[in-house]
Amino acid sequence: MQFPSIEPLGRSQRIMLTMLPGLALFMLGGLLMLYQFHAAIQHALKAQLAYKLEKIEQIVDRAQRTGEGMLQQPSVDCQVIYPEMRRQVTIQPYVRSMRLIDHAGRVYCDSVIGWHAPAYSQEYPRVQRLQLKPGNRLSPWHPLLLLWLEAKRTDVGGIQVVVDSEYLKDRLTHLEQDSWFYLHVGDSWLSESGEMIAPQPRPYWQQRRLASARYPLELVMDFSMPAMLQQRASQEPDQLLLLLLFSCTFSWGFHRLLLRSGAPSRELQRAVRQQEFIPYLQPLVDSQHLQWCGVEVLMRWQHPLDGMVLPELFIPFAESTGHIVAMTRSLMQQTAAQLGVLSLPAGFQISINVSAAYVADGSLPADCAAFLSAFPPGSIRLTLELTERELINTGPQTDALLAQLHDLGVRIAIDDFGTGHSSLSYLQKMDVDELKIDRSFVAGIGSDSLSADILDSILQLAAKLGLTVVAEGVECMQQEDYLRQHGAHLLQGYRYARPMPISEFMLRPEWHNRPSEPRTRVHAEVHP
Repeated sequence: MQFPSIEPLGRSQRIMLTMLPGLALFMLGGLLMLYQFHAAIQHALKAQLAYKLEKIEQIVDRAQRTGEGMLQQPSVDCQVIYPEMRRQVTIQPYVRSMRLIDHAGRVYCDSVIGWHAPAYSQEYPRVQRLQLKPGNRLSPWHPLLLLWLEAKRTDVGGIQVVVDSEYLKDRLTHLEQDSWFYLHVGDSWLSESGEMIAPQPRPYWQQRRLASARYPLELVMDFSMPAMLQQRASQEPDQLLLLLLFSCTFSWGFHRLLLRSGAPSRELQRAVRQQEFIPYLQPLVDSQHLQWCGVEVLMRWQHPLDGMVLPELFIPFAESTGHIVAMTRSLMQQTAAQLGVLSLPAGFQISINVSAAYVADGSLPADCAAFLSAFPPGSIRLTLELTERELINTGPQTDALLAQLHDLGVRIAIDDFGTGHSSLSYLQKMDVDELKIDRSFVAGIGSDSLSADILDSILQLAAKLGLTVVAEGVECMQQEDYLRQHGAHLLQGYRYARPMPISEFMLRPEWHNRPSEPRTRVHAEVHP
């Protein structure tokens, strides 16, 4: 059997241990998803910034072409060119006004008021190619973008083309939340709301800048990345739900793997701690009256994943590693706790299998005393069945331990008698009260003459030694009749009941019957 395994931890610790991988996966997946969202947002903002800069450059391009067209007119005399200036301001969508400036830096022709006496233009200096002004005399609170074009002719110094900020504001405006755009020209700023305000200080990872390659201007974008990530995540809840489902599935798979990938001995320790080794009871039937007079306590493993595990798949391994001692002790404690509350008939026999490791452990008398203390004094007969799968070391120490058990009223039985290599040696060296005939001999009744001869020999030997005989594996009336006629005292097998949990045993009416009187051992002399 491939033993499942998990570290010897408590229930809450195991839950935490199995949840951690899923939680770590959820956090890692969440980080990767946030990184994906972050990259997508950055890409979208970068594309949006480039798009808006291109649109603003197109506005300035139109203003520049309009100004260059004026400077290419044959005559720049205000009386001659003024009608064309008015026409261009009217038909060009982005140009608000134009002013011709002579070589002395004086405005001598304006598209708004026409010709006027040349004067120094302190309001519109021509030092920079582009200027962002908060307004002029006609509209002091309406920002303007001034484009200066120097003329390459002798009759005019240059031209100023004025772009209305409303056009620029339209290009800066957007529908997305948690981001803000600004036009930066020189030391001046224009926000998307049309105000001359600079952006708030922000860390570099929440601000992007893109400068124009053709004009001395740049676009600056501020954004709140946490808010944009939160908004993006709220727009795609299916990814979060899918990640959560995958993480839970991963935790469940890790739990399964953890249960199956460790050392078998650690799994046995865990199972003992969780009381997964539970008692099943199979009745012992008095052969004289065919009434239930006791039970044998059998060990079953109720595994949380594999369900009920057969004893032959784990008991040999438990005996070889020594875990059988703790497993049997837990079985005795559970049996005492559940049967101790019942009003069992007087002399009711409870048989429990013990291994050689339990005998050598030295704690068996104390455990048996604790088991008996759960019942009224003298109300039950506790029988320990010594298995022959492991060789029991006989000697003074074993004799002393068996004496302690007998002093407590505990009976000693040899289980599966006749199948081991030391059955007769046990009879000779140990103080035994009961023999339990293996089911293989019972199965041969009526069909196998050799098995019948061995069975008869065992029954005769037990009678001479005054030992109680228990026959297991009884399945039919023929076997029952044969065993009753040849001196078997107790019968056990599917003919009467299969092993059952204690909860089911409590509901059965058969155990209420009064068992036969306790048998006392008759010492007989064996003649050669």
